[in-house]
Amino acid sequence: MRTLVPIVFVFSAACSASSGGASDVSAPGGAGGAPGNGVSFGGAQDIGELRAILDRGDIPGPDTFDANGFFNEHYNAPPPASCGNLLCAVPGMSVGRDWLTGAHQATLQLQVISTVDPQSFHRLPMNLVIVVDHSGSMASDGRLDKVKVGLHTMIDHLSDEDRLAMVEFDDQVNVDATFGATLDRPALHAIVDRLVPRGSTDIYDGLEQGFRLLGDTPASERQNRVIFLSDGNATAGDTSQDHILQMARGRVARGIGLTTIGVGNDFDVALMRGLAEQGAGNFYFLEDPAAANEVFTEELDYFMQPIALDVQLAAQAGPGYRFGEVVGSHLWSAGATSGAMQIPAVFVASRTSQSGEQGRRGGGSMIFIHLTPIAGNTGRVADVTLSFRTPGSQERVSQTVSLDYAKDPGETPEQPYLSTPEMAERFAMYNTFLGIRAATQSYDPDCAMAVLNATRAGATAWNLSHEDPDIAADVMVIDQYLANLRAHGGAAADSERPVSTCPIANEPYEPGPLPGDQVPIDDYPRGPMACAAGGGSGGLPILFAALAAIGIRRRRRA
Repeated sequence: MRTLVPIVFVFSAACSASSGGASDVSAPGGAGGAPGNGVSFGGAQDIGELRAILDRGDIPGPDTFDANGFFNEHYNAPPPASCGNLLCAVPGMSVGRDWLTGAHQATLQLQVISTVDPQSFHRLPMNLVIVVDHSGSMASDGRLDKVKVGLHTMIDHLSDEDRLAMVEFDDQVNVDATFGATLDRPALHAIVDRLVPRGSTDIYDGLEQGFRLLGDTPASERQNRVIFLSDGNATAGDTSQDHILQMARGRVARGIGLTTIGVGNDFDVALMRGLAEQGAGNFYFLEDPAAANEVFTEELDYFMQPIALDVQLAAQAGPGYRFGEVVGSHLWSAGATSGAMQIPAVFVASRTSQSGEQGRRGGGSMIFIHLTPIAGNTGRVADVTLSFRTPGSQERVSQTVSLDYAKDPGETPEQPYLSTPEMAERFAMYNTFLGIRAATQSYDPDCAMAVLNATRAGATAWNLSHEDPDIAADVMVIDQYLANLRAHGGAAADSERPVSTCPIANEPYEPGPLPGDQVPIDDYPRGPMACAAGGGSGGLPILFAALAAIGIRRRRRA
């Protein structure tokens, strides 16, 4: 099965910043601090595949849970944008105890925010090519029906200035509609109605034909994008994943965006996600017709037109810290004392609140870095550098932020230290992610239940003092996961395994790079729980006094 990822860092309180570059991209509020909005780095936008697996009563595997997708299902209210540029790197830090072991946890976080207001954002008219898979496998579990629901929604949602072309493929490729002088909605609806499953799946030729319709030199006064819909399993033509990605990379380099939408129970998530990440686009999963409607309107409104290009983000650890595991993007290149990523394009995040009845997609991207303090700590946590250029310009805009933590890095505060109030959501989101991921990685269903129960307890207790509808919705996902595990032979509720006996719970972070010449400080707190081979009564420390159930409705995006 499969996995997905997010983008955020957590740093410390004292920050100093410098920026430079083109003045024509300055934030409307200047250095005084205009209201900020989240930014999406593309890639996975949801955990729809995991939800679909749970809805079927099955148990998700590790590759079905993507960090970027999970983080994009949470709204993180950003602080004001104060760097004076179109994009600002905003650091933050949390220091506390993780919810699985009670051990010391320090996390470095970076969110990139923008001064662009999603509510007043007006995109350029589009040249849009829909490439839709109608192979025989699309007949399974109503895959093609979900796609058709979304396509009809998209056709109705297009503006009159947009132009739409359509390509359908199985083991043959047909161009059903080319770009016309006007947008002929009735004709396009009729094309969608005629789609029926048949044949095998030639992804390479179908996608390449979609790119060709936009030409070698796409129109610069319009947005040029391909939306590719498939169950993502190449069975005809050139089936090499590397060849498909290489072909797409060459077309994207000419200024064509690529968004991928996966359907079905067993599609090639690595291919579909990889195409989107390198194509300045987003990857979605259609778990049901409602998700299809949401995705196709969301993509048109916000994720078609990038607000910045060639975005580069880098972090350098201070002399007293070592970087550990990084979660948030498949594009991040990690080291023990530094890391960096290059993103083809970023988009304004679509989600602006936690209210409303729609799903949860579009909250924005983040990266989290696990921190270990090193002997000789000076207080400097990290230096973060962000640079980018705006569409139509070759001039780069840059910003550097230095982050410090004045307190003893080896001490665990009684209450979690949050560098800003906005960190409350992120601290809870990160620990919820670690718990659900540990469950998907556990080969022992009883241990999967143990880590989910510990995570549920932490999330529920946190929400008693930090009411958060997104974390409450995560609890609903955990409850469904637990019910499925019990149905598949997991422990009964009154005989569940202590989390302290599960190695997966005592190693919640995947190994980070080791520098070799740095030694963790001797008194670095390891937490009260050791990895035990047998049973025992040592459970999670009493970090949470009263636990209460929160009645919530399942939501996807607000």
